[in-house]
Amino acid sequence: MSHWKRNLAVLCFVQLVTMIGFSGFHPFVAYYLLEMGVPTPAEAATWMAIFNSGAAASMMIASPIWGTLADKHGRRMMLIRATAAGCLFTFLMGLARSPEMLIGFRVVQGLFSGTVVAAITLVATETPEEYLGRSLGLMQTAQFVGQSIGPLIGGIAADALGYRNVFFVSSTLLLTSTITTLLFVRETKRAKPAAKPEAKAASTQEKGQRRFSVRGLKAIANRNTMFLVLTLAGNSFAIAVLSPILSLYIKELIGDVPNLATIAGTVMSVAAFSSSLSAVALGRWADKIGQKKILVACVIGVAVVHVPQSMVTHPNQLIVLRSLQGLFMGGIMPTANALLARATDISRRGAVFGFSNSAQAGGRALGPAMGAAVANTLGMSSAFLVTGGIFGVMSLLVGLFVQVDDGKERVEEPVPATT
Repeated sequence: MSHWKRNLAVLCFVQLVTMIGFSGFHPFVAYYLLEMGVPTPAEAATWMAIFNSGAAASMMIASPIWGTLADKHGRRMMLIRATAAGCLFTFLMGLARSPEMLIGFRVVQGLFSGTVVAAITLVATETPEEYLGRSLGLMQTAQFVGQSIGPLIGGIAADALGYRNVFFVSSTLLLTSTITTLLFVRETKRAKPAAKPEAKAASTQEKGQRRFSVRGLKAIANRNTMFLVLTLAGNSFAIAVLSPILSLYIKELIGDVPNLATIAGTVMSVAAFSSSLSAVALGRWADKIGQKKILVACVIGVAVVHVPQSMVTHPNQLIVLRSLQGLFMGGIMPTANALLARATDISRRGAVFGFSNSAQAGGRALGPAMGAAVANTLGMSSAFLVTGGIFGVMSLLVGLFVQVDDGKERVEEPVPATT
């Protein structure tokens, strides 16, 4: 087996286990907060918004730094760092005794974590260009399968063992991912480009300024890259709008039944499960007919299917609609990330994916606050309409501003590096 295929197989396993670990505790965090003494569901929704937004905001700040360090010191090391940090702080969240402690550990986890972007950057760097779409589709499938299994396992475990113990189970899974990456993932060493004569004569200050601009602003200066980053950020923002209220919305539909965490986990699992079924097929199809066509179609599909979710009267209806939603969701991340990789010089993909992850983290930071505000003002069902509207705007951005040429995506030439 070739080097990049072996890495891809191992990283798919690592992402599968990691996503099970991270998503295992999400279905019941709101109930965990209520158990800690938060008095009402409305206040629990506010705490949930802070829980999700705090981690995303800290990740937004840290991601560009980690991305630039990945280009300098290796993507594998950044993946190990992110997974190990996730393991440690998930364990500490299980020890939390108050909402403030829980959120504090979550925020610090966001500073040092970021496993998805680390794994995607490593795959995008190691994989031949002609296999990017299908390879990122496989990665997305592994992540979606993990996200589909995790909430279901976490919900069942929470009902059986208690909310607190699930954090320890999740931490163990993340430790498994860390050890697997250490033992089996290898990164190709790449020669640094030769310095140009004029760069050698530049002052230390000028070289530092150029290095920052190349790895930062210039790396995301072309139009395709800018709008793809906006699209990925919008995707994260729209999904995050529902994060503080979905489990509480389920509780509003059926009341405080004994297996509430299991039902919530099932509802949260189905979209990720159906996404895992579609991600590889859509990624492969996109390699043939064009990444943009698949991306636009999937974003429109997600926008439309959110509207009836605001009208359901039972969790079973929500399960059906979120299953359909997941089929479209499976095509968004692989196609957008493949386009983003092709729009970026290989030596700067760490920095660009770092900026992209920062923008996505910004979306995840703002989304929960909007979701909680809309739910508390207009009712929980209104948050689904807001989410659908955001996806509608995303489809316009991609359709109007991401360029194509003869059925294939045209990526503008990256800005030449000056060292």
